[in-house]
Amino acid sequence: MNDLRDQKGSLHQSKSRLRHRRMKLLGAWFLVLLLLPASAKKKEKAVSLAIELGPEVQLIEGGTFPYMFRSREGTLALLAYVPAAEDPARQARSPNGVPRTILSTDNGKTWHQWNPRPDQGFGPMMEGSAVQTRDGSILVFDYVPESKGNGKLVNRRWQSKDQWKTFQGPEESHIEVPQAIDGGTADNGQPIAPILFHRSVIELPNGDLLAGVYGWFKGDDSPSEYRFEMKKFRSLLLRSADRGRHWKYLSTIAVDPNIGQEGFPEPVLLRLTQGRHKGRILCLMRTGRKNPIYQAESDDEGRTWTSPRPLDLIGVDPDLIEMDNGVLVCSFGHKPDFKDDGNFLAFSLDQGKTWTHVTRLSSVLTCAYTTVRQIGPNELFVVYDERDPKDYRSRNRRILGRQVHVTTP
Repeated sequence: MNDLRDQKGSLHQSKSRLRHRRMKLLGAWFLVLLLLPASAKKKEKAVSLAIELGPEVQLIEGGTFPYMFRSREGTLALLAYVPAAEDPARQARSPNGVPRTILSTDNGKTWHQWNPRPDQGFGPMMEGSAVQTRDGSILVFDYVPESKGNGKLVNRRWQSKDQWKTFQGPEESHIEVPQAIDGGTADNGQPIAPILFHRSVIELPNGDLLAGVYGWFKGDDSPSEYRFEMKKFRSLLLRSADRGRHWKYLSTIAVDPNIGQEGFPEPVLLRLTQGRHKGRILCLMRTGRKNPIYQAESDDEGRTWTSPRPLDLIGVDPDLIEMDNGVLVCSFGHKPDFKDDGNFLAFSLDQGKTWTHVTRLSSVLTCAYTTVRQIGPNELFVVYDERDPKDYRSRNRRILGRQVHVTTP
């Protein structure tokens, strides 16, 4: 009997130890589940875009370097450069050629040429640096300021109060960047201003303006891959409290002598208007003809920036917009050096964290400068150029545009 009781007691203890081990095991699994990220607990459904390309249409014969602006009222202004007359003075004033601007008030279906007044010369010569302020005025800043030395530059400022029909100006716009050099060298070996306005002017909630520019500071001596006298660029930010009459240096967005063929030129800025990161400023930058586009971010109105990170996008001169539904759109192109000619769109569904749905727009020889704007619900208008397939330098070139329909299922 004692033996039987001993056996029953031993069995009871074994069962108790087994239950205890099971409880410990279940507890451990429960702890693991608690520590797992939400994405591991429940696989999120991937969101996909449906992208439909409309037909190409020719917009400007002989043009290159396109930049597009769209007003809140719907006016599209497209500026490109056509060959300048064989006149050294005119060529020096406009190194990319003579600006030609066309306007559309029906979302790109029809276009008509816009001309400045005879006393305004070429009119605005921008690389996208246009903004519509809260009072409805459109401000445009030329892309090449004149260096006065010692970190002081003078640019030209234009203003339209009638949807780009007429412009007042130009008037002087003064820039102070104490660290800037007095002048630099472009990739074609020609002298160029130490600071270049490019792509973006944005208005902050208090009415101040931010401008994305690129150039050189004293000490920026790392040579580019193309020529020793051309140094690698930095991207920086200017701020104005008086609608662009005066600008002051605010911050360096990105600089690194070891990055890319060119450093960090050609920035484009976007201030998010919705979502979790509302108010964040994104900046995309070119780093070379065969190098990735880089991205940096600021959550304090451009005073400080994250370390720039490379994207899985190779190309130059990115453009960047936020659609009404929060989807971000980037356009860019491939230079001939990359050996994969064409222009592209890429999309971000998570406010710039990742870029997906890379969509080819063309497969022809191109200068690779592109521009994109939203023209209606789920509708984009994107512009790029096409070069002579046998001669990149030929004047046989044209600006093309097309509508792109973008929807989420």
